[in-house]
Amino acid sequence: REFLRAINHFAATLRETFLQQSSFELQLWNNYFHLAVAFLTQDSLQLENFSQAKRTSILAKYGDMRATIGAAIRDMWYNLGHRKIEFIPAMVGPILEMTLVPELELRRSTIPIFFDMMLCEYQLTESFSRFEDEILRKLDSEVEGGRGDEQYKQLFESM
Repeated sequence: REFLRAINHFAATLRETFLQQSSFELQLWNNYFHLAVAFLTQDSLQLENFSQAKRTSILAKYGDMRATIGAAIRDMWYNLGHRKIEFIPAMVGPILEMTLVPELELRRSTIPIFFDMMLCEYQLTESFSRFEDEILRKLDSEVEGGRGDEQYKQLFESM
């Protein structure tokens, strides 16, 4: 819970101090996204790996922090505005890793980031080949590694 509070404080500082054209710091924003995804994907938050009793206890005490941080990552992505293109294709892999976490609310709130990435790249270049190349490469790697499930495939296609 304390790590989540610290990450949220970092996010607030980024929005307030390092978002404007004159003060934008690409590396700080990049660090935020990587830190937040690493937090979200850490083993100790993967509730589906625990017994029902332990899962229930964790949810009662802390809630599902994955959905909370996932929504924060999504909001931070949209805060970037025209700067989003600077994170494509580099953030495709981390965002994909996050969306593969088998938690429906998290997936619903974060899969749309991919479509925003495509739109962003297309508006600038009239193509989304950089995004496409990266997502296919990362998807191949993740699926071969045993990640992804039928629910993910159906949700991705329907969205």
